[in-house]
Amino acid sequence: MERVLRFLNFVAFYGYAWFLVLIGGVLGLLVPTWGPMEFEVYARVIFRLEIDPEAMASALNQYRFMKSTEFGFGVFALLFREDIYRNRKFNRFFLGIVFLGAAMRALSMVLDGGPRSAYIFFLGLETLVGLIVFLYSRKTLER
Repeated sequence: MERVLRFLNFVAFYGYAWFLVLIGGVLGLLVPTWGPMEFEVYARVIFRLEIDPEAMASALNQYRFMKSTEFGFGVFALLFREDIYRNRKFNRFFLGIVFLGAAMRALSMVLDGGPRSAYIFFLGLETLVGLIVFLYSRKTLER
């Protein structure tokens, strides 16, 4: 059972951290690199939104900020992995961010309505990652 938990933790932790680095870095730093066109197409085609230029600039500003935060948290997780599993303060910080993100997704579903199914999947996945890291780190934290 311990080997299974260790394996699940490895997959969950590194999968989550690299996902944040790649999605935050690639989508945040490279899309839309050359202006709002790619994001505008994304917003107008995928979500069928008509957005005025000021609202588009505001959405892009927030989008880039959010992606840079995802990227930074993924890099943090990779750089401080040992501390996350040994030091209670780092562990609580990491798990707090993971569970807070999942909680905000859930709150948004209650307040804003049901999102597309991918976002419900992310809520479940982020909660599962947090639970796996929490359970595994109970054995690794310094007392």
